[in-house]
Amino acid sequence: MIDWSAFLLVTVASVTFATVIILSFATGVRLLTNAQNVTGKAKKGDQKAVIFEFWNRTGAYALFAVFGTAILYGIYLIVPAFHK
Repeated sequence: MIDWSAFLLVTVASVTFATVIILSFATGVRLLTNAQNVTGKAKKGDQKAVIFEFWNRTGAYALFAVFGTAILYGIYLIVPAFHK
């Protein structure tokens, strides 16, 4: 017999985890692109552009760290040799 509640739990967890991975990477790419687009203004000394570039670049790197951590955790869960 199929345990439907366990099946539903695994499905929801998988979809949620995949969504977090995809959104963190996509948002990181978007923030990094925003930071690169404003670099010219920041080099000219525009203070708002410097702050905007800093926070976009910092946010992008933070989201890439979330992405990498999630991938490494997924690999840890899959590979049984890591559990010994």
